[in-house]
Amino acid sequence: MKGVHQILLCGFMGCGKTSVGQALSFRLRWEFLDTDAMIEKREGKSIPQIFSQQGEPAFRQMEQQVARGLGRRKNAVISTGGGFLMREETVRALRESAEGSAVVFLDCSFETCYERIRSSDRPLVRANTREQLYEIFLNRQQRYREVADLVIQNEQLVSQTVEEIVRQLAI
Repeated sequence: MKGVHQILLCGFMGCGKTSVGQALSFRLRWEFLDTDAMIEKREGKSIPQIFSQQGEPAFRQMEQQVARGLGRRKNAVISTGGGFLMREETVRALRESAEGSAVVFLDCSFETCYERIRSSDRPLVRANTREQLYEIFLNRQQRYREVADLVIQNEQLVSQTVEEIVRQLAI
């Protein structure tokens, strides 16, 4: 893909978006952004606090607002929250504001993701059983594939994933 000046990483919780995103931004000498961290900073609350005090619909609305502002960011690698691209309104806001962006789906097995997140304080992990998380995982995998410009298997070293993204996007 020529003319890419913004890379959005999507995938399920624990797939490596933050690790890969930080390494990719270092490799490209681009800015690294995390949509969850942007929301936490703006709201002055953690994601678990936002979920418990305002609910998931309010949080998803906040994600949509963040998506609208991402188009102004050039030379940026952006790690999105696991549910960031699930709402059509958020994807539309992103596509309308982010010309020159590439959405990269970091595909990772449920087992790998679950091992990384099972003892975390994430709202979805706390509120669901392993089986319920697996159902959420399956549902989201399809959506990630629909919106992604590029699918990368992320069952390898971070450095290998980074180089594969750079190669595939021809950056």
